[in-house]
Amino acid sequence: MGYAMAADGITVKLDGIDELNRALRELPAKIRKQAMRKALREGAKAIQQQARKNAPVLAIATPTRKPGTLRRNIIIRASKFARRAGGEGVFVSVRPLRGARQKKLGKAGAKNPNDPFYWWWQEFGWVAGGGRIKGGKRRRALQRTARIAGGNARQIPGKKFLTNAAKSEGQKAINTVMSVAIPIINKLNKKA
Repeated sequence: MGYAMAADGITVKLDGIDELNRALRELPAKIRKQAMRKALREGAKAIQQQARKNAPVLAIATPTRKPGTLRRNIIIRASKFARRAGGEGVFVSVRPLRGARQKKLGKAGAKNPNDPFYWWWQEFGWVAGGGRIKGGKRRRALQRTARIAGGNARQIPGKKFLTNAAKSEGQKAINTVMSVAIPIINKLNKKA
């Protein structure tokens, strides 16, 4: 049984923790999920805080951008993929402007200063004058953009604020998950 905490492609799996797995198996499914959900959220807070520190902040407000929009929208959310697989998981990611927030804050997009739609480019980089850089297609995207832009395109590297937060705080997050989950499970086992 494994539980995952992810931040944009970096997954930390808690596998091989026999004591935790044994205690979890003894609990009813609903209580087990609640205990793990709480522990995973507590662990993810370390990554979220570091990502917020790492996030780029606009120095001067413009009509279409507010300083700190990206930083404020770094959240912890439940993983529907882990839930479908029968486990629990959380992600540290950037909350898009959708649903009720969109009704309250206005239409999503580049002209709304409350929409952090641009987080993807800040994290992964982009080709100036040509769009975002993705995966193994970087060179071809840069060459194509250079041809379109007459050779003036340049690659702008991503700031990797989420990735670096996950790398630097991953072990702390795992330790927090363990220190939160085991006492909760022991307490619940004593009650049962």
